[in-house]
Amino acid sequence: MKNNVWNFLKPIIVLTLIAAVMAGLLGGTNLLTAEKISQLECQAEKAAVEKVIKAENYDKAELTYNDTKYTYFKAQNGSDTVGYAFTLSSNGYGGAVKCVVGIDASGKITAVEITDVSNETPGLGQNAGRASFTDQFKDKNAELSVVKSGAKENEIQAVTGATITSKAVTNSVNLAMELYKNLKGEGDK
Repeated sequence: MKNNVWNFLKPIIVLTLIAAVMAGLLGGTNLLTAEKISQLECQAEKAAVEKVIKAENYDKAELTYNDTKYTYFKAQNGSDTVGYAFTLSSNGYGGAVKCVVGIDASGKITAVEITDVSNETPGLGQNAGRASFTDQFKDKNAELSVVKSGAKENEIQAVTGATITSKAVTNSVNLAMELYKNLKGEGDK
């Protein structure tokens, strides 16, 4: 009888020990890499900001709009504000689509840089990161909508087979325009 109990408990004890060791190893790896991952994310964000609007320096700040906090960068040449870069995300087909939107001092979009589209469908939604899609936003300064073909002045042609992803990016760009107008209405912070 004692042998039967031991034969029953032995695999449970072994699996529990293996799970505990693996959890400890994963936790340790996270502790060792968390700071490096954070540094790499900051470097990637800075590179994206520099791509969407050219300036001598960038002051990072936060803006609360409709009870949500947003991060933006005020782009400056000396004491002159040349524009803003907004880091935003919107839900696409597979999850969050993250981008940085540059807007110059006159209110025109300078560029859109997709920073994370990895949750979208490969070969479809992930194509939203291509210049053939993001270049459509340049020099726009009004609310934009997405169409499947034949885009006109305030329309963006969706990536083929990825209308939801295209709308996610466009929603972020429209939000950046709202944030820009909000900043200009309140004055620079």
